[in-house]
Amino acid sequence: MSTKKQLFGIEIDNVDMQGAVDIVRSWVDEEVDGGCRVVVTPNVDHTVLLEDNVELQDAYRNAGLVLADGHPIVWASRLLGQGLPERVAGSELVPALFDAYKEEGFLDVFLLGAAEGVGARAAEKMARQWPRVNVVGVYSPPLGFEKKPEESEIILNKVNDAKPDVIVLGLGAPKQEIWANRFRQRLDAKAIFCVGATIDFLAGEQQRAPRWMQKVGLEWFHRMCSNPKRLVKRYAKDAWVFPQLVLRQMFGWEKQSA
Repeated sequence: MSTKKQLFGIEIDNVDMQGAVDIVRSWVDEEVDGGCRVVVTPNVDHTVLLEDNVELQDAYRNAGLVLADGHPIVWASRLLGQGLPERVAGSELVPALFDAYKEEGFLDVFLLGAAEGVGARAAEKMARQWPRVNVVGVYSPPLGFEKKPEESEIILNKVNDAKPDVIVLGLGAPKQEIWANRFRQRLDAKAIFCVGATIDFLAGEQQRAPRWMQKVGLEWFHRMCSNPKRLVKRYAKDAWVFPQLVLRQMFGWEKQSA
């Protein structure tokens, strides 16, 4: 069982990659009912969004696992005396979980999100790399589905008919975390991973940053260069707000009212 570290108003699980995989595998092996556990992976952008998004805060409070996805989060944790062991990125956790089933056992997976056709391509590649991981369903929700209750009912029916062990959810933050939290008690699965572009990575639609950039904490720069129109403004805001969050916790400052 993991302990928690208090950072930026949220509790982050004090586990490494192997520990996270072991926890999820224990969930899959359980026969008890009680709703689907949500896995969230906070990075710098998430911590900034959490400041003012009440629904996202609620999703984090209810999450089964909160894992530090971002080197700045890990570095800040150590600076603040809350040392986390390592970065546990969602895009790495999902294939690490699949790897755990290479030799024995079987895992049923539902791919929910990404653009039309991407999930099917991801399923084809997964079948070759992880024969014991069975994709039991793929669905790409239409834009704006989260504002239409009937669309969420369609998703719930598709997922629950397939009865996966885990759901890989790729809708982007904070939409994916809020949706997963809202419907976690109605999803017939053991866990749902809120992991952004992971389905695209599995399909080969997007490429991760080179390993050396990941190790030195520059994956954000690779992503920004790949999609500057969407990400430059976001990262500029994060670079301004995140150090303030670190200083606030370091010195015990109160949050300023808007």
